[in-house]
Amino acid sequence: MVTPDGDIFPNAYAPAVENSENMWALMEELFPHYRALCGPGFHDSLKRISRHVALDISEFPSGTDVMGWLIPKEFQPNEVWVEDSNGDRVIDSANESYHVLLYGQPFDGVIDRDELIRHIEIHSHLDDAVPLRQTYYRERWGLCASKKQVEALAPGNYHVHIDVAQFDGSLRIGDAFLPGESKQEILLNTYLCHPKGANDNLSSVVVAVELFRMLSALPRRHFSYRLALWPESIGAIAYIANYPDRLKRTVGGYSFMMCGDAAPIRFTGTFEANSVFDRAARHALRWNEMPDEPLPYSRWTGGSDAMHFDSAGLRIPFCTFTRGGPNLDLYPAYHSSADDLSLVKPEYLFETLKVAWDAIMTVERAVTYQANYTVDPFLSKYGIFPYQHGAGDGKHGNLIARAYFELMGSLDGKLDLLSIAEKYDMPIEAFDEPVEKFLEKKLISKVDEVSPFNASEMP
Repeated sequence: MVTPDGDIFPNAYAPAVENSENMWALMEELFPHYRALCGPGFHDSLKRISRHVALDISEFPSGTDVMGWLIPKEFQPNEVWVEDSNGDRVIDSANESYHVLLYGQPFDGVIDRDELIRHIEIHSHLDDAVPLRQTYYRERWGLCASKKQVEALAPGNYHVHIDVAQFDGSLRIGDAFLPGESKQEILLNTYLCHPKGANDNLSSVVVAVELFRMLSALPRRHFSYRLALWPESIGAIAYIANYPDRLKRTVGGYSFMMCGDAAPIRFTGTFEANSVFDRAARHALRWNEMPDEPLPYSRWTGGSDAMHFDSAGLRIPFCTFTRGGPNLDLYPAYHSSADDLSLVKPEYLFETLKVAWDAIMTVERAVTYQANYTVDPFLSKYGIFPYQHGAGDGKHGNLIARAYFELMGSLDGKLDLLSIAEKYDMPIEAFDEPVEKFLEKKLISKVDEVSPFNASEMP
């Protein structure tokens, strides 16, 4: 994190160049492969990710009722094309996979131009881009094309060939687990169901996977962590329906969507709006010198995976990290063929990873402590006065020196460490050393019965 004193918190586990390289390599590996909610491409992508982080892949059969929703069949596009009367292909999924209407019905026939146009979806404002469109729960045939392609269609008849298949199979969820000192779980999730979509949503997949890999390298973790990759919305519902025991241990989490475009990093807040996950996200953005005002909790504008966990029936606090998100002013290529690898930059992925890492590390530090003294302790007696940080020699000490003194007067057993950091407008890392020294000398104790989390502590 950036502070007035510069980078005074060296951390061997913080994001580094290697993490950026890992994310981009996975982006390039996954991008060429076609995916849908359920289907061979989704399964293949999970297996590819499993080479980077060990995933357990669970399967839930098509047609299964999950909380009133039906798990769909698998979808496999074979070929979609349109030929004019000369036999020239004017639309061909071999050139652009977004010509396929996701979960559309097969069709083969000769129709006139007007009838063809009635079955073509175009992008609302990008004339050259093919839109991403789907028809998950409504049976119809159709295809997608750019506005320019449609305008170029001459009067006459066209042979339309849509060879797609829907068949009984499974919805798949890939998850990985890291145990911590506590059985309380923090869930990190994202979705993998868009056909290609570099920003929406492979950018989020590679950020979440790399974040989990970094957590696995830590010598100790207070919380347990779970990474889950699924198809958007229906995957979250299937997870909630099938893992009630996990939900009891889940204290909250972070979702990731559209994390690689040039727009500023933002986060969607929880329903409560002031959970430790909200506060940690704001803290991470604040100390990375970024705007920290959250996007409001809204089923209308932000109803992705986090909303299912933070729904009226659960209220597990979930925030979502994003950048432009589904905002066409910030991210014009949303749901279109323009969402390719040229849109996502390694530096944007790295920036998102760093903010997410700082947020998680802030949650890890948000512990409540109780002072074991009545007045400020004589630190020199314990050999821990912060001379090394500029205190006591007539100079202005740095943030760590200040943290020793602010901490001494704040540990009343009521405020967690993040609240203390917020009170003094200091980065929470500044308190690492004094907390460690005070614990070592038994000047403070951890207060187990006070927690900023909803779930009860399970040691």
